[in-house]
Amino acid sequence: MKKKLLFLISEILVICAMGNRVYAGQELLTDPYLQHPTDDSVLVEWYTEYKGEDNCVELFENGTDNEPSRIIKASTVKLSRIRGGKNNKNFDDSSVKADIYKHKAVIDNLPEYHGKESERVLYRVISDGAVSDIYSLSAIPQPGTELKILLTSDLQMKDMCAANFEMVEKEIGRIDAVFVNGDCVDVTDRAYDWFYSDNSFFRVLQGKANHKTGNRRYKGGSIIQSAPVYVSVGNHDVMGIYDEEVPISFQFNSPKPRFYAEEKYEQLTDKDSVDKEKFIKDNSFNTDTYEEIFDLPLNNKGKELYYTLSIGDVDMIVLDTSRVWRQPMLGITGKYTESPDTPKEFYGYGDFIFEDISEGSDQLAFLKREIKKQSYKDAKYKLVMFHFQYHSLGGNQIPPYTDPVASEVTDPVSGKKMVTYDYPKSEDYIDKYVAPLLEEGGVDLLFTGHSHVWDRFKTESGMNILESSNIGNTYNCFMEPDIRSDYPSAIDKDDPRHAIADNWDKENYVLSGDPYGLKPESPNIKKLPDNKPYLASNTITAFSVLDTGKGTVDSYYFDTENPDKGVVLFDSFNIKRENSGKLSH
Repeated sequence: MKKKLLFLISEILVICAMGNRVYAGQELLTDPYLQHPTDDSVLVEWYTEYKGEDNCVELFENGTDNEPSRIIKASTVKLSRIRGGKNNKNFDDSSVKADIYKHKAVIDNLPEYHGKESERVLYRVISDGAVSDIYSLSAIPQPGTELKILLTSDLQMKDMCAANFEMVEKEIGRIDAVFVNGDCVDVTDRAYDWFYSDNSFFRVLQGKANHKTGNRRYKGGSIIQSAPVYVSVGNHDVMGIYDEEVPISFQFNSPKPRFYAEEKYEQLTDKDSVDKEKFIKDNSFNTDTYEEIFDLPLNNKGKELYYTLSIGDVDMIVLDTSRVWRQPMLGITGKYTESPDTPKEFYGYGDFIFEDISEGSDQLAFLKREIKKQSYKDAKYKLVMFHFQYHSLGGNQIPPYTDPVASEVTDPVSGKKMVTYDYPKSEDYIDKYVAPLLEEGGVDLLFTGHSHVWDRFKTESGMNILESSNIGNTYNCFMEPDIRSDYPSAIDKDDPRHAIADNWDKENYVLSGDPYGLKPESPNIKKLPDNKPYLASNTITAFSVLDTGKGTVDSYYFDTENPDKGVVLFDSFNIKRENSGKLSH
């Protein structure tokens, strides 16, 4: 009887392995996804909740009817800072360990890829017998290859993400690459955001979601199993002070500038026994999880926070314009003030910038060098991607992108000393340093996000600017008569802190429209449901696709309240700039 029972158990395990990707109780946490292709290779990566003894990629270069042509062993590493539970009761609990392992294999000796199916290779991944479905991969597309590239941003587990990516797959078919300009998740050190939520990053982009929006459930799209992902850093991709005793979201909301941590380190009495680099990072901010999840091209400094990319006919420069986002009210530790009488140890330092891009910075030097390279000048389509928007109707367009300038006043409410922060528009680093380089470099398209809207602009020189980040929710757009009411943009006379209103230069905080004076380009294929030149909705989601074969960027919307109406193409513009010349400032 015991032998018969053991036999039945073994048969069940075999069936599970064949039908449900499960073997001996093991299961893949994600499907594979593709990273950093080169002329003859690509990285295949995936996750499990166990380290595994046998993690590999099977290639079927002669079709799936044959045995694997090659088996590539994967390296394995445990994610170092991922924490939190699997459900909405403990997902933010930093004391809950998350044992998540990343497996990575370099698939080399691939044929040059010119867009032919015969140049793609079928593959699947295995971890201790748990097997993925079969997908296809390729080397990086060569110049002349016609591509469809998804432009997306600001996922953050928002409500319409699964519907959005499901519609991408249904309408477009296979996507050749994905450009994500930041805010992949809500809190980057939370395992829930990447893996467990029904609307988490990997589930919505791998067609494994189960999220209800309106009256339907959506699974997302099976996209990144066969298309490489390229990302830029958003504010939600950065973590603050590391602490294993407070909620993970609290850590996310508590970053400090590097100089704060450096000063704190110098005050230590036992510096010799402390890892300086780790101490400063733990007491300021870090992108460790972001950098562990993604394997991106490296810059000349050996880092991946800003980099260049050539794929097909597209050359792209990716920058890091992330900065902390804080609440806009006065009298709190936020964008514009510290709480009255707050000790300096508890300062938030306003909306400070994480990676410097002002004059003299490494990042600006990188941009100056890369945009002048002959290979970039000769590219058919020249793109720049970063998270913080330049020209936008969104609320996050203010305050200007510059270092906050601190002053001290007497708070009229408490009577105590209070630090205030102003953001001079004349010192906006994107407007002052970055934009002129993009204009002079002949950039065709600047792709941004951050405000959770869809809008687009065209500069005087013909550079296109697209903000396509309304994939899950919105925080509204502002054209007259709509105004940004965030302090200090609109301190009215009834406000108890009106007496200090003159501490801020109102010219720095534009109430309505694009702060830099451009009018939005209206959709040119079909009017949006509300007949406005932008999309800012919590029920209608949008996605944009760069089609290098047609030379266009096509934008679509999907109304989750009227799903039977399907996907609607509402805008299409030629990516190439129409003329040359500099933008006047």
